[in-house]
Formats: sequence, structure tokens, C-alpha cells
Amino acid sequence: MGNGLCVETGSNMTIFDWLDHVLGTAGQAVGIRGTYDDDFIDRLNHKYTVMLLVIFTVIVSTSQYVGDPIECWCPTDFTENRVDYTNFVCWVSNTYYIPMQNQIPAQYDQRREQELTYYQWVPLILLVCSMFYKVPRLIYKVLNSYSGISIDKINGMARDTQYLAPEDREKKLKHISKYMGQWLKSASPHRAGLCPNLRTQIGNVCFFLCGRHFGNYLTTVAMVYKILFLVNSIVMMYLMNSFMGSKYSVYGFEVLNSLYEGEDWTYSPRFPRVTLCDFEIRQMTNLQRWTVQCVLPVNLFNEKIFIFLWFWMVFIAIANGFGCLTNLYGYLLPHHRRSYIRKYLKINDLHKKTDSDRRIRADFVKDFLKQDGIFVLRQISNNANDVIASEVIRYLYRDFLEKYKQSADDNSNIENADSV
Repeated sequence: MGNGLCVETGSNMTIFDWLDHVLGTAGQAVGIRGTYDDDFIDRLNHKYTVMLLVIFTVIVSTSQYVGDPIECWCPTDFTENRVDYTNFVCWVSNTYYIPMQNQIPAQYDQRREQELTYYQWVPLILLVCSMFYKVPRLIYKVLNSYSGISIDKINGMARDTQYLAPEDREKKLKHISKYMGQWLKSASPHRAGLCPNLRTQIGNVCFFLCGRHFGNYLTTVAMVYKILFLVNSIVMMYLMNSFMGSKYSVYGFEVLNSLYEGEDWTYSPRFPRVTLCDFEIRQMTNLQRWTVQCVLPVNLFNEKIFIFLWFWMVFIAIANGFGCLTNLYGYLLPHHRRSYIRKYLKINDLHKKTDSDRRIRADFVKDFLKQDGIFVLRQISNNANDVIASEVIRYLYRDFLEKYKQSADDNSNIENADSV
């Protein structure tokens, strides 16, 4: 899918393209950058977001299981064992929050309405969120395996070509173009099963959902991939809101309003430091009920983590929406594909302005490369450089020209034979 599927704007570059270039260059300098079969927005989801969630999981888990996640103020007659018991039972049975200026309700049912039920499960919910951000990636890899071409292999070959000697580089480029040429030839509607002509017409209008034999399978998978990330980012906000149970969806706006008003944004009833806990101690003849005040140090971390996650998820959702729109716009306007190929043909001095040359270029883009061929060429450009992509296009176009002229000569000979 790559940044190349976004609309071509000459030398203009989006903020996501710039970040991808900077991070990719830095990763390559230290030897950790591999090949990519998606763009920076996708990696923001399945790579960087997952890394953040795992780091936050480690931080919260450490504060829970290494330090003391809760400390309760116990009566002076409590022994050390009773204090430990109080801390444990209040941690596992949930506490509730009543502001200091408010009176504690006499009814226990009213107290339970203010219970905080999330803090024990924060590590688990963060891990579940990281899994959700990874699922679209797994689906994408599975669907890509049915495309008939290995994107990882061709990206790896293209990147390695940059560092070869001239003669070896020439052989590798010919191998890549031959590999692509054979794959493109296999995308024939006549092998597509039922109603190939109808599906071809639908594919020309709808630009996807017709299968790999129509030359739009990879672009369809790429679009579905982006839609899955967009849906996932919306679902994640909904799940967080359900998990927190305190209108988490507006949490960021409340923080921004507090900052604007000059108030202490860290003082939030969503992540209170001081809470209350009710528990019972069963004795031989009676049941004693205790209410103690507890401190939740873990909420110092939870508060910072979840406000950051709110802004991060909103940013990811906006980025995913931007990625969907730009890719959809690129699909709907075929002239972007033609202009992309024309740019490289000019570099290789293969661009002519005659009517026959325009027809040949149009057939090369529409009937030979199709959407999937352009997709793979953009992948090569993103993982190697424009020079390698230009060389591959040159070989593909020369082979196409040769076969195109041969087909035209054969048709001319047939027409002459019929006229005789």
C-alpha cells in the first residue's frame, strides 16, 4: 500500500511521509530497518502502538506486583496481619471514591455505585488492546499470501540491488522484472471462474472486489487493511469507554478544558489517589463491618498512561481516516497511475508524445500492470529507491513494447492474408 498509493503531489510530502522517511533512514543507519509492505500510518497501528501498550503494561505490572499497589489507613488496634489482610482484601474487592467534601452514604448500595473496578485489570486490558492492534496485520499477511507474488521477497531483492556491483545489479534487476512479468501475465480474467466479462466491467467501475485475476487483488487487500485499522481505532475508544465506566471518550476534552481554565488537570475522579473500602470480618458470634481509607499509588501511573492513550488513539483514528481517504482517492482516479508510470518513462527517455505511444502507454498501465502492478512498483520505490523502481519499469516497458509490436505485426499479417 505504501505512501505511493496516496495521491501524487509532485515534491509535496505529508507529515506521515516525512516521519516515515526520517525513521526509516535512522533505522537503516543502525541496521534495524527491514522491508515494509505497508505505509507509515499502518505501522503506527501495528508496530508503534503495540510497542507503547506493551511498555505501559510493564510499567503498570511493575507498580502492582513489585511495589505496594494499595495502602489502607487501619485502626490502631489492628495487628500487622490485620493490616496486610485489609490491604489485600481492599485491592481484590474494589474500592470506591467519595470526594472529601461529600458525606459517605449510609447505604452500602449507594457506595457500590461509585466503585472503581478497573485498576486491577489495567495490565490485562492493555495487552488485549495491543492484540486488537495486531489483528489487522495478521489478516493482511494471510490475504497477501494468496496474491501469487511474495511482496517481502521482491522488496528484499529490490533493496539488496542497491549495494551490488553494476553487472550483478543488472542481472538482479532483470530477474525482478521477469518475476513481475510472469506474475502479471498470470492475472488473466479468463482464469477467474464465473462471469469474467461481467466481473471485469464491475472491476473497472468499482476498482476492487473482483479477485487477483483482474489485477486489483493487492489494492483491495490494502484498502481492507486500512479500513480494518480505522474500525479498530473506533472500537478501541468504545472499549476503553466501557472499561473505564466513566465517560472516558470525553476525558481528553476535560483535560484540555482544565489546562485552559488553569485548573489542576491531574485531580480527576477517574483516577483518585485516595479511596474508601468496605470489608467484613466474620467472628464467632457476630459480623464486624469496617470502612477504611486507602491510597492507590498505582493510579499515579494509570492517570498519565490513560490520558496519553486518549490523545494517541484520537491521533491514530485521524491518521487512519486520512490514510483511507487518500488511498481511496488514488484508486478512484486512474490518471494517478498513468502519471506515475509516465514520470519514470521520462527518466528512461522512453516517453514520446505520439498518438500511438500514448495508446501503448495506456495499454501498458491499464491492461498489463493494472492496479496491482503499480502497487508492487510503489513498494519497490518505498523499500529501495526511485532509481531501482525506474530500472524495473524500464525493463518491463521494453518487454511490453517488444511483444506489443510483435502482436501488431501478427495481426497485420493475418489481415493481409485475409485480404488475399
